[in-house]
Amino acid sequence: MANHHIMMDDLDCSILCHLCKNSRASTTEIAQKLGVAPSTVHNRINRLKESGIIERFTVILDPTAVGQNVTAYIGINIESTKRIAVINQLQKIDDVVEIYELLEPYDLFIKVRTHDISSLKEHVLHAINDLNGVLDSSTILTTKRHKETYSTIIKGG
Repeated sequence: MANHHIMMDDLDCSILCHLCKNSRASTTEIAQKLGVAPSTVHNRINRLKESGIIERFTVILDPTAVGQNVTAYIGINIESTKRIAVINQLQKIDDVVEIYELLEPYDLFIKVRTHDISSLKEHVLHAINDLNGVLDSSTILTTKRHKETYSTIIKGG
């Protein structure tokens, strides 16, 4: 399903830019702004979904409005033979919202959103440090969010 090798043109990029700004925008609304038929926009969006370029439609929440007052990033070093097992266990921790593999300075880097420092310690840090294969971890606690977006389209819009 996820064939990211489709050719995207300027229209595809423009449609993606509009969807990144407002994923609830209708095909008619996008079509009017781009000067094309709504059916063209609809077909392009379907093709982008089927190819896996659009993974899913989502919303960006204000974390503090939903009680997620703490955002932290955690660098984790692991035994290389336990990589898949550790990643699978990290995916089961509700407060872990993103997981990345790195080259340096850690093996894994995760983003965590949770209610408070106590919750971070109890539900995340203890769970991580108890995982078989975790060698050590380092936590970076954020104090204020200035920007969060998932739009990375370079051209179009």
